[in-house]
Amino acid sequence: MPTVTNTGPLSVSARALSGCRFLVSPLLEVLAAAEALRAQYPAPPGRRRHSPVSARRHALGLPPALVRQRTRSVAEQLLRCRGGVTSRDELDFSALGPLQEAVRDFFQDCLTGDWPRIRTALESDVALRAHNLAAFGVRHVVDRLPGLTVHDAWGETGTGERALVMVPSVFRRTGVLLANEAGTLITYPASGHRTLWEENEAAAPGRLGALLGRGRAAALLNIGDGCGTGDLADRLGVSAGTASVHVAALRNGGLVATHRVGKAVRHVLTPIGSALIMAQRG
Repeated sequence: MPTVTNTGPLSVSARALSGCRFLVSPLLEVLAAAEALRAQYPAPPGRRRHSPVSARRHALGLPPALVRQRTRSVAEQLLRCRGGVTSRDELDFSALGPLQEAVRDFFQDCLTGDWPRIRTALESDVALRAHNLAAFGVRHVVDRLPGLTVHDAWGETGTGERALVMVPSVFRRTGVLLANEAGTLITYPASGHRTLWEENEAAAPGRLGALLGRGRAAALLNIGDGCGTGDLADRLGVSAGTASVHVAALRNGGLVATHRVGKAVRHVLTPIGSALIMAQRG
């Protein structure tokens, strides 16, 4: 059983470490935003659509005990899940039970304008760590998570399989969100979270725009954990032909790879593409 605390080192057996997974959870992130605003953390300075007072007023309308309960419920579902990165569009508020309407209203009124950059930051973080998992191994990746230290735990008894799930966040500090018989879920600050709000939404490509051109930079930032050409065109608000031209240029530059599954194609970031995004934010 992994021994985990919020303040000390993370001690985990080699068996548990080998099953480590990185996940993006949109629902956990929305709940984290509500908790952060309720706790009077500074509102993201990049927000322009809503004042911090308005955002905090919405957060105060969410009962803290019920938010924590729903957070635990979502975390439990993630520990039971055996999949990888969740869909970038997965925001099923019905999973929140009696909180669903209040959280939906909070999201629509306070987070909608900032959600694309939040979502992209989380997915870019996981995409980079997924590439590093394949290239360097899980110990290398987990050892480099902010605020965590990994030690081998010898003499572990029992044969039950336990999950070790890592979830990036732009609102939460490093810490254990849930530990139970199914496993342990840890949140950590996504790469570049400190600079996420420094530019307004219209300038999101930032320095990448100067390097690649605004269209190609926007395409690189919006590929996230992977998508098809049509999906990318929708995210960018351009035609499928224009999106295809951007992807071709990024692929020729080694920043994007394209895989075909049947008749469908899926574009994903390469390690260089992910690292370029992280370097801009970090």
